[in-house]
Amino acid sequence: MLRALLFSLVVVGCGGSPHAPVVTTADDPAALWMQVAGEGDPTVVFEAGGGDDSSVWAGIEPAVRLHSGVRTVVYDRAGLGKSPIAPGPYMVDHEVDALERALARFSIKGPLVLVAHSYGGFITELVAARDKRVVGVVLVDANLPASFDAAEIAHIQARYLPQLPALEKANPKLAQVMGPLLRAYPDTVARVRAAPFPKTLPTVDIVAEHSWGDSDAENEAMKKAHADFVAAAPAAREAVFAAGSSHNVMRDQPEIVIGAIGRVIQRARTGS
Repeated sequence: MLRALLFSLVVVGCGGSPHAPVVTTADDPAALWMQVAGEGDPTVVFEAGGGDDSSVWAGIEPAVRLHSGVRTVVYDRAGLGKSPIAPGPYMVDHEVDALERALARFSIKGPLVLVAHSYGGFITELVAARDKRVVGVVLVDANLPASFDAAEIAHIQARYLPQLPALEKANPKLAQVMGPLLRAYPDTVARVRAAPFPKTLPTVDIVAEHSWGDSDAENEAMKKAHADFVAAAPAAREAVFAAGSSHNVMRDQPEIVIGAIGRVIQRARTGS
């Protein structure tokens, strides 16, 4: 999620094949940076976690694109990686709107498979709730609103807000992103909770054995929230347990993430 905020300094760069067609938003410095590569449906869109940029998918995106024969999209949210900071107050819906504008900029009309890590789960869940082009989702130890009651939100803010002054010295740009995001957490959770995730949407929900919680009890509560999420729609949702993995499953066990994306792509193609 927001783990080790102080040390979450962004490393810029995205994976990609030199033989794949790649387009970025470099011609418009006010737009989100986005890389579009490969060909074939569905288009797989990767969403990073809080404080991370698209480089976290460098070990995943090329394998998915080349092995499954799909078009892929990686991008940096506002203020992260190569994307400029967005003006005005933070709202999670602004993240969703910005992604949809960026997809439209490249004439990406769908079908879409969304892959999200950590805080990116909130954004992906909102997109899936409102965008009929979405035909599948892979959640990689991603946030679910059921994990965040008032006590948990207060705990997160108490844990991370005091780190912001040190972060402002170490990485001012990242601090400009994370401060508003943290302060908006109660509103963000309420917004995602009010947008029910489609129960017929093919989804693989990957849960790490060692997630970002401060305690075993906190991590067990998150695991229960994920189990309840899958149990609410067992025909469409598949649970995957990443034994031994940290919160960063895409780095610790990339084969699990690649396999899950492949299964969702297959379901999207066959309509099963």
